[in-house]
Amino acid sequence: MTMNWLKQLSTAWQKNQLQRPELASMFTAPVDEQWVAIDCEMTGLNPKKHHLLSVAAIHINGDKIDTGNGLHLLCRPPVMPEGDTIVIHGLRTADVEHAMSYDEMLGLLLPFISNRPLVGFCPQIDVGFLNPLVKHYMGTHLPNEIIDIRPLYSRRMMGRSQGLSSQAQHLNSILAHYNIPELGTHDAYNDAIMTAMAFLHMR
Repeated sequence: MTMNWLKQLSTAWQKNQLQRPELASMFTAPVDEQWVAIDCEMTGLNPKKHHLLSVAAIHINGDKIDTGNGLHLLCRPPVMPEGDTIVIHGLRTADVEHAMSYDEMLGLLLPFISNRPLVGFCPQIDVGFLNPLVKHYMGTHLPNEIIDIRPLYSRRMMGRSQGLSSQAQHLNSILAHYNIPELGTHDAYNDAIMTAMAFLHMR
């Protein structure tokens, strides 16, 4: 049984679990040359004890980044951020205590990403926070293909080095390699834009 057939079976099973028929388009085949860059800010890296604070998503169409129509959504977590994490993500209690609920956020985010592959820097972490919320909201996890720009960068650099250290694969190092201006990290929207720019250099 081929991997493609297994993927089709998995997608069909997920679609059968879908509780929101308006999101059925997420399970259709993506259009070529269309992606969505995504980035999240959280109170930490463990989805079992930390919480999502903000999500940004920006369409990539061919070689264009549609920054004019991106999303940057603040969420109200069940536990407000504390001082030691605020210095990382910059979001205070005052910023998120009246923000949208997770369901309200997903009501905007999921139709926006639709069936596009998700492009990110370590997007597995972001998806790890999103998937429990998505499953509660629509009955199944995100079906989208996930593209991590780190292995893309490593493959592009093959032959130029004897392997890249984890530090060399840090987003700032990748941006510097391609002369991409740093817009300010640990802001979900800025990170999504910079990730999208790096992806266009590598794809």
